[in-house]
Amino acid sequence: MRRALALALLAAGCAGTPAGSPAPPAATAPPELIALRHFFASREANWGYRVSPDGTRLGWVASHGGRSTVHFRTLGADDARPIDTHSRRTVYSFTWAADSRRILYLHDTGGDENYHVYLTSIERPDAPPVDLTPVAGSRAWIHRVIRSDPSQVIVAWNGRDRAVFDLYRVNLDTRERTLIAENSGDVIEWLTDWEGRPRARIRHVGPDERRLEVLRDGGWVMLQRFDLEEFNVQMLGLTPDDRGLWLLSSRGRDRLSLVRVDIATGTESLVYEDPKLDLEWAIMSERTRAPLAVVTYPGRQAIHVFDPSLETDLQLLRRDSPTGFHILSFDADERYVTVEVFTEKGYENYLVDRRTKEKRFLGRSQMVRFADALATTEPIAVTARDGVRLHGYLTRPPGYVAPGPMVLVVHGGHWARDYWGFSSVVQVLANRGYAVLQVNYRGSTGYGRAFRELAIGEYAGKMHDDLIDAVRWAVAGGIADAARVAIYGGSYGGYASLVGMTFTPEVFACGVAIVGISNLLSFYEAVPPYWQATYVPLFHRYVGDPSRPEDRRRLEEKSPLFKAHQVQRPLLIIHGARDSRVNVRESEQMVAALRQAGKDVRYVVFPDEGHRRTYGNWRNALRHYGEVEDFLARCLGGRKS
Repeated sequence: MRRALALALLAAGCAGTPAGSPAPPAATAPPELIALRHFFASREANWGYRVSPDGTRLGWVASHGGRSTVHFRTLGADDARPIDTHSRRTVYSFTWAADSRRILYLHDTGGDENYHVYLTSIERPDAPPVDLTPVAGSRAWIHRVIRSDPSQVIVAWNGRDRAVFDLYRVNLDTRERTLIAENSGDVIEWLTDWEGRPRARIRHVGPDERRLEVLRDGGWVMLQRFDLEEFNVQMLGLTPDDRGLWLLSSRGRDRLSLVRVDIATGTESLVYEDPKLDLEWAIMSERTRAPLAVVTYPGRQAIHVFDPSLETDLQLLRRDSPTGFHILSFDADERYVTVEVFTEKGYENYLVDRRTKEKRFLGRSQMVRFADALATTEPIAVTARDGVRLHGYLTRPPGYVAPGPMVLVVHGGHWARDYWGFSSVVQVLANRGYAVLQVNYRGSTGYGRAFRELAIGEYAGKMHDDLIDAVRWAVAGGIADAARVAIYGGSYGGYASLVGMTFTPEVFACGVAIVGISNLLSFYEAVPPYWQATYVPLFHRYVGDPSRPEDRRRLEEKSPLFKAHQVQRPLLIIHGARDSRVNVRESEQMVAALRQAGKDVRYVVFPDEGHRRTYGNWRNALRHYGEVEDFLARCLGGRKS
């Protein structure tokens, strides 16, 4: 069977290396086997460097007590201290309060993704942090730090109604919360000005319409209409003259572009667009209130910089080899900027003094010292069977003997995409001896509206065909052994893994499904309440509305649960019991159906984790990837630690 499949796949592609395929590396000895702890539980890990608003201190995330938490120090001094969060859960990000003495961060409980906003002080780093949003089951985030008033921040919070997010002004001295913008039930995004005053909002007013409204003359006034597919509009801020809004918007165009919208008239002017791609994000200046740069990913990262001074700063950090930049923070005067310089093999962090053009090294990824054992990630292009051009990435470890074992890693979303850069998952798989293939299948973001809309009605259809065609491309190019290909993914990627093992069971030697949907009907029954105005209408458009009998039939047909009997090869299914997006029942019912059909399935559930694939504690991360490497070693014959 596998031999026949290999011949079929080879026949489906062209002989030799397909167009767009990187040349295979010369075979050498396998690289050093890197222990899992270095990827997922390293005491050397550090990231997220942020300079304080007054420019005198640095904060960052690093290891402390068996998890990661916020650290801080004075610039030019060796006085680093950790913040004690009084929790065993990892903190992934934080921000400085405007007074440069206090730090704000987000934290959930047991992986439930109900993040609360916590406040702590660098003057009392061991004191218990203060929960500023202390309502069980609610979720919040920091909407704005007000630079002009160090005692105030704006928080978005669903403490009043779990289905919607209101805006609150929170006094950091007294902990008093004041409601400043109450959600009418359909507001999906707010914009405040730099002083924290509500100025604009986006409402979902019907099945296929959203509206941009501004607060003018004491009331909300509609400025623009969007259809449902223009869901990815991002409000960036007010213009310096206070007469316009900066947006990333695809209204009336195929690609997400930078525009200015006049508040009085609604007139839109194009500021910048890429000829082929969506703008992924924009970097804004709080000092000038203008865009500094925009980012795209034509393969590796590309930055278009508007500010000549910032371009000069980045030139100080550029390398001869391909690199990318994440601009992490500025101080209030924008004299200092912290920048992460990354490749697929790790990253380094720098502080740049924009006046003197001096750069200071701050810290590097724990993986940099293993660079020789890590793999190179190359952009690729694949033509699907219907002629659609797909883009993605191929990672092959040093010493890879082609054709060899390969893991197809499917990104979640589906409204997301794969990027070039460091990925611990990709690199650990490559280090175990596998080529790793990632493809931005139709429906992925980054390539414009028309490409996204190709996914309408194509769950377990052409979206899956794209994955199979990418595998065929790798087999036809002599990269992958058709008998040793696994499929791996989380969230939508977990669903895609289950689809791969049930709809096309002859293609994959095994599959790993993480927090994946098994039944599209039961999935709808347990989505978070705050998805009703945001993601549920999109799922209705792209996948189907279970309230319609004809859609229910299609949803069932596209659900792996009802094809469990077709599985031919081993499956590893992993889920967090506190998953708020894809209920753990999705995995439980799939495992039950597989076991009833006598199939080879291993099920791992984490009682204190949720939907994330980045775990809240090291113990769970090490178990997860230990299970994965053992499973793939048995299935594909790779290495394990």
